[in-house]
Amino acid sequence: MQVDIGIDDLNVYGSTLVIHAEDIAAVRGTPPKRLAQWRLESRSLVPPYEDPVTLAVNAARPLVDEHGAAEFGLLLVASESGLDYSKPLSSYVHEFLGLPGRCVHSEIKHACFGGTAALLLAADWVRANPDAKALVVTTDLSRRLFGHAAESAEGMGATAMVVSTEPRVLGLDAARGFASKEVYDVARPTHTHTVVDSELSLSAYLDLAEIAWSDYRCQDGAAAYDDLDHLACHTPLAPLVRQAHLLFAEESSADVPPAEQFERKVAPSLRYCQKIGNTFSGCLFVALAGLIDGAPDADTGRRVGLYSYGSGSSAAFFSGVLRSEARARLARHDIPSALMARRRVDVRTYERLVEDLEQSLTAAEFEPDTGAIANHFEESYAGRNALVLSGVKGYQRSYQWS
Repeated sequence: MQVDIGIDDLNVYGSTLVIHAEDIAAVRGTPPKRLAQWRLESRSLVPPYEDPVTLAVNAARPLVDEHGAAEFGLLLVASESGLDYSKPLSSYVHEFLGLPGRCVHSEIKHACFGGTAALLLAADWVRANPDAKALVVTTDLSRRLFGHAAESAEGMGATAMVVSTEPRVLGLDAARGFASKEVYDVARPTHTHTVVDSELSLSAYLDLAEIAWSDYRCQDGAAAYDDLDHLACHTPLAPLVRQAHLLFAEESSADVPPAEQFERKVAPSLRYCQKIGNTFSGCLFVALAGLIDGAPDADTGRRVGLYSYGSGSSAAFFSGVLRSEARARLARHDIPSALMARRRVDVRTYERLVEDLEQSLTAAEFEPDTGAIANHFEESYAGRNALVLSGVKGYQRSYQWS
């Protein structure tokens, strides 16, 4: 008997600060036309007292509070923003979420593919342990890319998912298609430096999309393109997702232009991605949340195709069916209001925040300045019981509840 496995809950946390793409473009001399083509609106930023750990915990805590910490037997934290070459981010997340001692935890790294790897591993674990739940968290911070073409598209944020045998958001189909190939397209050789070969990354994204889609279509139970009501993809840039959609839509028998199909099937998934930016390991799930909240016909029984790509590189195409409570589950977290409440900063402040972030991630000693942005800590953190970084001493990180 096949066990029903899938996503029972999903939250997106985009921190509390934001810079608008138009503000960056005005300073860098980027043509406004490019922002429109890329569908860029804004990107999330973190204050000096947030980091990958706080993002992860603040995304996951509402889910753990509701489901109960004792329910979780597995925690997987996906990130390409690790703080240590040995100690996993998941150790902090496990501690501050109050998960039980018998809950196995680990950090997973594979660029932007890490969140998907974690979700699929968690689904298989739940299949073998049907009486328990798994918690999958993604958390990432973009590095300094001042003046780079991709600067306005990068982001910061976290997602959290509960995986169980009674999924109320998305039931996962059995069919999965995969593709892997070693390429050096995007990498972080140091804690502060990112290497980006844009052309290679774009071509690898599309090459692996074609291979993963073909592999998916060969699996038992795979859905044809016309049987997929919607698509959600890893979204570094909207035009790249549009090109991937053309690959998937080649087999379509519907007498509908691809551009029209894209607007109906795919465009709703861009809703949160274009407000938060590329959140790397969690970007696909930000797209899924946007689709559920934004597509008028994201109703019970609708099948969603999901494409995940991670530099280096690996990719997967898989699918699932939306459940009757999907929109209501996400509505409890009120993602739109949280994103709307982010405080807008100017370019000079944004650059200073990125420099402060580098210090917090690499320095042996660091004390976050809660007054770095006037009144922000008091208005967005104090008394809200959010996790914040209190300091770094001898590389050891300390946290406290606000």
